[in-house]
Parts: sequence; structure tokens; C-alpha cells
Amino acid sequence: MKSLFQIYLFLILPGILTAQAETIYCNEFQNVVVMSPSPISQAVTGSEHFVFTYDKTRSDSIGLLQGKPGHPSNLVVRTMDGAVYTYTLKYRDSLLDYTYQINRANKISLIDSVTSNKKPTLKKKEIFNERKQKYYQKLSTYFATKAKKRLAVKRKDEMRIEVLGLQHHRDEVYVTFSIKNRSTINYEIGSLALFKVQGKKSRRSSFQKIRLEPLYTKKQPEIILKEELRQFTVVYPKFSLGEHQKLRLELNEDQGSRFIGLNF
Repeated sequence: MKSLFQIYLFLILPGILTAQAETIYCNEFQNVVVMSPSPISQAVTGSEHFVFTYDKTRSDSIGLLQGKPGHPSNLVVRTMDGAVYTYTLKYRDSLLDYTYQINRANKISLIDSVTSNKKPTLKKKEIFNERKQKYYQKLSTYFATKAKKRLAVKRKDEMRIEVLGLQHHRDEVYVTFSIKNRSTINYEIGSLALFKVQGKKSRRSSFQKIRLEPLYTKKQPEIILKEELRQFTVVYPKFSLGEHQKLRLELNEDQGSRFIGLNF
């Protein structure tokens, strides 16, 4: 018998969950480690060909994800602090990343929708978030106009990706990217991810790859049309690079094989 939590999620909120979801790729050959900011209390996948397991006997913030070929589905995770997170699940033969960190900023609030029939009102937190978004938008526009010095560039498969600027401001880092599609085929972006990397992949014992989750994205495209140039800025939490550390940008095509990795 399904719990009230499962019934609510799959009958009342499917559209909202899909609209907010980021994508996690998996397959049946490797385990993808999903790390939660707090212990997992419940987790449900929308299809049987995706399996998410975690330790139900004790408090644990780590789950393992696997999937088989089939239609995309979704994963809904509820943590012990009452937060709910949702992600789109897609199958991929070859994985680029074997870990995924759940970001607290992506949590969904269910309490007001379930318990209150009153008209929604803006709370202090919502007002703060709205002002924060406007703040990010304004500074992203400003730093984009200052991004004139090319920090790194990579050309592959008639695609060109550039890092035009990296600006530290208070508790954020503003990174401006440029993508040029020189091919005759549109490029649909599957994922654009920035990582902090230490060591070499050939030395697995010392290799570390940590994904930096964005706080805000201004004008990031979903598709780059043929012969089109797009420029956009992504805001990340403040970070620093230690000795032997570098940044790595990975651009992956959705439903395609064109992949670009850029270290800088």
C-alpha cells in the first residue's frame, strides 16, 4: 500500500516536480552515489527500471542509483529534516560522473500546499530569495560586460567553448561562458557542469572531482542552433583552489555523442 507521501507526489504534483528537476544519468553497470545534505527518510523512483537504494536501518545520507534502458523517469527524495528533492533520471551507457551532491537550494516546499487552503502569501524567506535572484541578475549582467579576456578555450566536433571571465564578489563567483556551434547540426545541451579537480585520472587513489552547484544562471541556453554564438553567466558559491587543484568544465550533448571537457 502506497504511503500518503507517495500518493501526494505522484497524483498531485507531477508537473511541478518535472519542471524543477535536474538530471542524473545512470546505467546498470555502475553505481551512481547520491549524497544528501541530511539523512534520507524516504526515496521513490517513478519507474521500475530505475533503482535507488539506501540504508533504512540507520540514519544515512548516501544512496546508490542504477538504471536500465527505457523512458526517462524521476527520483523523489525526502530527508529527515522535512525537505523534499526531485530529479529527472535518464539512462546513459557511458557515465561522465559517478557522484551527485543534492543541493539544499533545490528543495521543494510541500507543507503550505498540503495543509493550507488559504491564498499563498509571500513569506520573508520568499521575499529574500526574490531579492537575491535580482541581485544575481544585476551582477551577472555587469560582469558579463567586463568579461573580455579569454581565460580558456576548447574546440572539438565543430563546437567552440570559451571561459571569458571569472569574477569573485563577496560570497559568489561569476563565470561567463561562450559557446559557438560551427556545425550544420543544432546542439542540444544535456548538461553543463563545473568541477574542482585535484590529481590525475590515471592515479585514481589521488584523483578527486567535486561538482560545483550553481546558485543562479543568466541566459543559459538549452540549445545552440547551427552557426549560432551564445554567451551567458553562471553564479557559483565562493570557492578557492588549493595547490595542484584546477577547474574543469564539461559540456555534454543531450541525446548525442558530442562532448567537450576543458581544464583551466
